[in-house]
Amino acid sequence: MDINEERVKNLLIDLVGIKSFRGREGEAIYYITDLLARYADKVTHQPVKDCAGNVVAFLNVKSEGNLLLLAHTDTFEMYSNWTRNPWGELDGDKLYGLGTFDDKGMLAAMLEAFIVSSQTKDSRGLILAAVCDEEGFSRGTYELLRSGILPKVNEAIVAGPTNMKIMRGAYGRFVFDVDIKGLAAPGTEETGVNAVIEAAKIILWAVDLPRVDGIGGSVAPLSIKSPELILAHPDRCVVRIDRHYPPGNDPGVIRKKFMSHLRKTPELKAKINVSLMKRPTPFMEPYEIPEDDVFVDKVQKTSERVLGRKLEVDLYRTVSDANYLYKLGGIKPIILGPIGGNHHSADEYVILSSVYDVARLLVGLLLPS
Repeated sequence: MDINEERVKNLLIDLVGIKSFRGREGEAIYYITDLLARYADKVTHQPVKDCAGNVVAFLNVKSEGNLLLLAHTDTFEMYSNWTRNPWGELDGDKLYGLGTFDDKGMLAAMLEAFIVSSQTKDSRGLILAAVCDEEGFSRGTYELLRSGILPKVNEAIVAGPTNMKIMRGAYGRFVFDVDIKGLAAPGTEETGVNAVIEAAKIILWAVDLPRVDGIGGSVAPLSIKSPELILAHPDRCVVRIDRHYPPGNDPGVIRKKFMSHLRKTPELKAKINVSLMKRPTPFMEPYEIPEDDVFVDKVQKTSERVLGRKLEVDLYRTVSDANYLYKLGGIKPIILGPIGGNHHSADEYVILSSVYDVARLLVGLLLPS
């Protein structure tokens, strides 16, 4: 049973045309709910604090062996310098638009797989969850797991901008706030300790850590905030720093090492206090599924059968809702998505033919061969 490419394209064009910035996903939620209600055995709208909530649809659910397809409905705010229509512009096999690659292309493929699977009673038990706030604190997936509304699920496909690679694991992440206390002084004197200058020292010292600590990953400053004074050196400053780290590392050790590293910044004159950023959901821990795992092998064999080729296997070098599925839900997740580019940037796009391919792959996982 094959997919309907024209329907997939129109689904994606509809989704991209709907503005669904993080926390304002409501119109997309209504669209998906209305669509799935025509095909699902049951559709639930799950409220989630500070966003528009989740849509959870159930089809042929069984006592075991069910597959979860999970994608997010939210996008970032629009970056500047777009030269294409951010609400959808078709150019040959490319569709430009905000969220096309991350991850409305994969969401459209999942919706198509759900529709196709609904046309037979022989499909694998299926739950499709379209969640909110992935681009923020992953409130949607966190609430989905806490609520207990999921039936027994052991395996999941999570949407992500992977360029048709199978991601069998993902990095972990912490975000730190560094509160810097200098010494105020008139702007014409050098008797003070300028907190912004001290912040620059800390940032330059921090970003070099992955190169020297043998752990790898990345460090990125996210923001720097201080009082804007007219004729004085600022005595306070807060720097927010992101630390991504690969699987195989203990989160507690990573946290302590990074905080210790910041406190050892050379030639630092200010006093600093390092703490984790406050957030409404837990920080995501890394996870890794073995490359020879039966689920990875199943996806590979299905790809070879349906698409005529095996897919490259890798690790996702940032965090994903998949981290929560694995760590909090005991679910084995693979991150997968079509080919595209410029996600989280201007002129984001997806290759339509790859959206069709991944839809076929999903159908192949759900229907008997």
